[in-house]
Amino acid sequence: MVDLTYPENRDLENLAKIFRYFGEVETPKLNSNVYTAYSLGVAEDPEILALAMQVLPSQPPPNVLYAAVKDLLLGDSDRSDAARDLARFYPSISGEAIPEESAWPAFRRFCLKHTAELEPGLKTGRTQTCVVHRSAIMLPAIGHLPRVRAAGGRVGLLEIGPSAGLNLRLDRYRYAYRGASGAADWGAPDARPVLECEVRGDFVPPVPEALDVVARRGLELAPIDLADPLALRWLRALIWPEHLERVKLMEEALAVASEVPVVIEAGDATKDIEAAIRKLPPGAPRVVFATHAVYQMSREGVVAMTDGVAAASREAPVDLIIMESDGSGASRIDWLAFEAGARLDRKVIARSDSHGRWIDWGPSES
Repeated sequence: MVDLTYPENRDLENLAKIFRYFGEVETPKLNSNVYTAYSLGVAEDPEILALAMQVLPSQPPPNVLYAAVKDLLLGDSDRSDAARDLARFYPSISGEAIPEESAWPAFRRFCLKHTAELEPGLKTGRTQTCVVHRSAIMLPAIGHLPRVRAAGGRVGLLEIGPSAGLNLRLDRYRYAYRGASGAADWGAPDARPVLECEVRGDFVPPVPEALDVVARRGLELAPIDLADPLALRWLRALIWPEHLERVKLMEEALAVASEVPVVIEAGDATKDIEAAIRKLPPGAPRVVFATHAVYQMSREGVVAMTDGVAAASREAPVDLIIMESDGSGASRIDWLAFEAGARLDRKVIARSDSHGRWIDWGPSES
């Protein structure tokens, strides 16, 4: 895994580097011209960088700044001339195509006009992004595990940083994997959302014959109440302007969430993971997974988290699946197996788009 933690001794120079990396690597990979323009503009603008300095040290400043801006627009896109001008670059708000011009001038004007209103979101906002498409990566990653296969697909799941827990309902969705090396479908024919995933490389991901999720639990620093309209608005604010398909998929997954309960416990995975694992029911393989959550931990926190997983494995084996950035704008999926208090194995089992739109399956030694 690549160390992408955000230092507490943040200054304008290293903050500018974060925004520049975001605009040169992350946003182009995820097809966002709007956020590319924002990021490259912020990297050269001391006033907006100073505004972004208010983001929590553990959080990625670009994501939180852009979500805080969109959250205000979702609340009232008619609050000012600056808001009306910027709203044109958000099709889910304007209902129209994004203009060809650069979004940066309108973004800068909005930020300077509404600095005071942005501050609460900047100071408390977290990237609790619900990227439902990442379930297309977790389905084969979890389903291929030897212990899960041996149990006929029975599994107890614990997600680190689950946000609203939409990926804990991954067995209720429909999947379509397509590529030159082959195709695979999984899930009930009428299930929604339908997650389409491009297959790259030589192997079609091994979808499970069956998946029987006997427990759906999460460990979250700040659990989200799906009954809270402001919390839901923040989840929607985290979706990038061009990603209209993500809006649709999240709304369909929220409909599933209303029918499939999960248990999300407030806690810190660097301290509470062992106790959380022990709450999974006995008699089924125990799988802990995280999708772009571990980067928010310090190096010491990651060690503490994996030590906690190892400690829990004294009671029964535990498999840990981590999807995290590989530093090139894509993601790497690691599988770590724990048993009798120790880590037995670690493998890179796949690489993927960070939002789960493509997968290159191919188990290899890390």
